[in-house]
Amino acid sequence: MFDRVIDTVAERGYDPLVHVPAAHEERFRSVVNRYPSHQISIRGRYPDVVGFTRTNRIFAIEVKGDSDLQKGIGQALTYQQGSHYSYLAAEGGAIDEVADVAASQGLGLIRCESSGDVAWESPNPTSSRDLLPDVESQLTYRLRRRESAGKIASMDLAQPLNFLAPVLAVADLETPTKDAIADRIEDGYDFAATTGAINGARVLALVEGTERGFRLTEQGELAATVLRGSGVRSLPDLEGVKASVPRGETVVEHYPTLATLLRTLFLRHPEMRLFVDALGDFRQPTVTVPEVIEHLLGNYPNVFLNLFCTQRGRETAREFIERGDLAGIYADEPTWKDLIRTNVLFNFVHQLRHVGILAPETSGHGRAIATFDPDAKPWYVGRIDG
Repeated sequence: MFDRVIDTVAERGYDPLVHVPAAHEERFRSVVNRYPSHQISIRGRYPDVVGFTRTNRIFAIEVKGDSDLQKGIGQALTYQQGSHYSYLAAEGGAIDEVADVAASQGLGLIRCESSGDVAWESPNPTSSRDLLPDVESQLTYRLRRRESAGKIASMDLAQPLNFLAPVLAVADLETPTKDAIADRIEDGYDFAATTGAINGARVLALVEGTERGFRLTEQGELAATVLRGSGVRSLPDLEGVKASVPRGETVVEHYPTLATLLRTLFLRHPEMRLFVDALGDFRQPTVTVPEVIEHLLGNYPNVFLNLFCTQRGRETAREFIERGDLAGIYADEPTWKDLIRTNVLFNFVHQLRHVGILAPETSGHGRAIATFDPDAKPWYVGRIDG
């Protein structure tokens, strides 16, 4: 059933992503091997298939066999909130029994007949699509075959200038292997946390690995040009820039061009772009972390799941979201503290300060997350364009 449905999706010229839980990968190996996977949730549920139509409208499909169709209707109705078209796919005889109910709720039907034919009945576009921007940005990013969604908040280093060091190292090496890049950064930039710098450069899509080592991406080439235009032509030059930023102050205050470069790289990630939109929604100078979490859960849940949560925390948070208990997360301090990455309160905050997304007055929290007082350390919203 799954194979037949996904084949007809591809025949229609749609761009599909599939979700197959790890426990079922062997059963659906032919699907997993042929189509890219996704972790895009809509109200805590994963569509079996999600993607863009040929006219860039989002579709979502819940695939059933000949049973559990009432449950399938409920799942497909949930997907309406993050898609233009939501479908239930099932065996033809079984789907006929629920067709009227499904159609009356605005669902499309995909009938898989015993003859092998697959017939589509398209729905009208859904009107309740409050999660559409959240799903659309994730889907666009994933269909570009980018693997770093969600990793933007996990970069280890508080000073984002460090993520530019690999750009200069790669440009300066004939054979830029990871070890050679690390040695050049350690020698020329006087910086020992080379793994964090290289990983951050990869997340920001400045460098990419090849069979022969690393090379600059188009974004990396652009960053190298901006650096040269700012008088930063070597690793010692970059070290001088970093050293000249006084402790407690930020890159955006002293080197606005470099801060703009870094901010542009950050905002290429869908989570970060929507996160900045969410901050702008408050229209007030300060917000607390619980307020941010509440707003993200209601409007950009994938941003909260991917940007803020640990891997274990994502699964727990989805359970809250699926049963509609959003307050159970943001209103209960021990709960959200148990779900989010410690990094969000320290390195991530300092990176956002340096690039101007958060204002310099914002304080990071470098101690145990249990000791964090959100009222004592609010986030000051930066005022940026774009």
